[in-house]
Amino acid sequence: MSTPERTTAQVVVAWVIGGAAITFVVVVFGTVLLTGAGTGNFFDPWRALGRVLTTGSTWLATLGGGVVGGVVAAIVAGIQDKRK
Repeated sequence: MSTPERTTAQVVVAWVIGGAAITFVVVVFGTVLLTGAGTGNFFDPWRALGRVLTTGSTWLATLGGGVVGGVVAAIVAGIQDKRK
């Protein structure tokens, strides 16, 4: 039983989503841990979460992660197509 062959477009979309998701998680949790955890105030992590979700740089980094994922997927798919 073999796996179905994926098209280049499917691979690129999957990598874009994966790259964006990984970047988003790293940025959000990194910011919350660095600026909101361990301060002694119960509401600081929630404030940090709200701040990071409303900051434009979070979404720009997420977009950048998606673009990088798409570029890497296109390169990998191109290399794999040449091998066939």
